Amino acid sequence: MSQDTRARLAPLFRGPRGRLLAAFLLTEFAAGVGGLSYSAVLPVAAHELGGTALYGPAVTASGVVSIAFMAVGAYLYGRLGPQVQLWTSTVVFLLGVAVTVTAPSMGWVVAGLALRGVAAGLMAGLGMGVLAQLYPDARERERAFGLYALMWLVPSLVAPLVNSALLLSLGWRTTMAWPALLLLVGRLLISRALTVVDVQRPETPAKVRGPGAFLAVAVGLAVVQVALGAQAQLGVTASVVVAVVVSGMVLMLPFRRALRLTVPGQRRAQSGGWVLALVCGSYFSLNALLPLLAVTYLDRGGVLAAVLVAVSSLLWAVVSSTGLGERLSARAAHRLAALTFSGCGALLVVFAVALTGDVVVGGALLCVVSALSGVAVGASYPKVMAQTLEGFEEREGTTTTHGGVVLELGEDVGTAVGVSVVAGVAALAVGAGNAAVAVLAAVFTAVSVAAWMLTGRSRVWAPAVPAAAAGTAS
Repeated sequence: MSQDTRARLAPLFRGPRGRLLAAFLLTEFAAGVGGLSYSAVLPVAAHELGGTALYGPAVTASGVVSIAFMAVGAYLYGRLGPQVQLWTSTVVFLLGVAVTVTAPSMGWVVAGLALRGVAAGLMAGLGMGVLAQLYPDARERERAFGLYALMWLVPSLVAPLVNSALLLSLGWRTTMAWPALLLLVGRLLISRALTVVDVQRPETPAKVRGPGAFLAVAVGLAVVQVALGAQAQLGVTASVVVAVVVSGMVLMLPFRRALRLTVPGQRRAQSGGWVLALVCGSYFSLNALLPLLAVTYLDRGGVLAAVLVAVSSLLWAVVSSTGLGERLSARAAHRLAALTFSGCGALLVVFAVALTGDVVVGGALLCVVSALSGVAVGASYPKVMAQTLEGFEEREGTTTTHGGVVLELGEDVGTAVGVSVVAGVAALAVGAGNAAVAVLAAVFTAVSVAAWMLTGRSRVWAPAVPAAAAGTAS
């Protein structure tokens, strides 16, 4: 019988570092609750304020703006310390909440959400960077990062009930405001825990790295969203083509440059940004495609679509938070993700060709795809984050917070590109018929196989080489 090599939970939460981990997890829980609250009430706010035309910008404002300000977060940490980074972000966040909940028009709601995006960007890298220092053992670090998935699942179970009650009784403004109190408690606990934890800062003065590249990424993703939202003006085909082309340009130009400028000379960390973008792009593109297929072909009521989203999220949380993926080596995790995500695409080809009219078998196959994608991301997501920061070299002003920024950038860009491109193309394919859906699934499979083969050589999957050893070898 094989020995269980998973890191135990109890030591993770022991002592000052454990209190800091718990505070970060509470803050992540609050962010999850807040995200669900805003998603639930934004349509209500847009309708009440007569700003339905601004609903799209409201949905995307925070995410796009946060990317533009990520480079500043690592600068604040290195120049002024984690407390300044934490409270600068918190003050801007609370200002954004205040603007949003007191908004006299939808334009002010968008402005408040943009301020929340600024706050998220200013906070970039702090959690992952500090925890990477406090959990130098890769197994413990992976287990700690894996717990974050649980903080995203629990809000999806709790928040809808609370938000519904508040929305019906007190209105959308209160529903938007209350998660800020929970987040403030989490930030206070982080601040308190940071005072008893020895967090290292660089000797070399910090500089803002690659602000133009981060801004270009944000602008490019905004153009993608605008193109997809302008289908009535541009035409569906033209808008999707623009979105696909611009997404490719974002990946090849400013995203690549942002990674290099953030962690110069650290190929392992740069590779981690690419690999995490692939993990998130693979998972969230499937997460966007499966409900669309379910509603189009099998269940227009949306029940099956909701089940598909819940199944993948649940398995992601279970695999990540229980440390099941930790039993796999880095290479094994890569093989699992490569085979599973590519296999999901192949199964969708089968669905499009033969099962779009079979509610039972077709629904079961979509559930299998959803489950497989949840397992794959649950095993690979914390693994990639832990491996990216393994052997990270803090030199010449570079801190682990820069490594955290790289990971957050990869996650955000991969998610945005995957969802935007696949959802946009899927809208065309569904309208064109089953054959077009089958072609889309086949292309997804081919791209997945190629991308995972290409990233198989990434340094993320290999053991870290100590700096001294690397210098000797060279």
